[in-house]
Amino acid sequence: MNHSDIIGQWEITRNIEDRLNQKKFELKGEATFSDNDTLYHYNETGIMKSEAFQSKVHQDYLWVITSEGWKINFIDGSHFHDLELVNQEQHVYHKCINDIYRGEFLLNLPNNIKVLWNVSGPRKDYVSHTYYKKR
Repeated sequence: MNHSDIIGQWEITRNIEDRLNQKKFELKGEATFSDNDTLYHYNETGIMKSEAFQSKVHQDYLWVITSEGWKINFIDGSHFHDLELVNQEQHVYHKCINDIYRGEFLLNLPNNIKVLWNVSGPRKDYVSHTYYKKR
């Protein structure tokens, strides 16, 4: 794998099971990784749907290039988690105040990426499965 394998447009399908509120959501959209010297800008847009809900959604991250892989930051520069180039399958952890984010990444670059997030906290309890397919 190379850092640049992530650059380009990706088709996204995400399924979220909100165990706390017993609801299911589906996102269809796209993500773009654009090169900006020592970092990649991640921009995601799409439509989130449930039985009684539909909304446009978006999120942005900064993927800072490191010698080992990437340091994924929120758009304000605060750290989210790291990913390594050498490992196709990876487990990540992020604590945000009282919420715990446990992630599993399967990087099949340059073709696809699978991501599982298991999120728990006082007001959160959900599982998110995302599949990225390179366009």
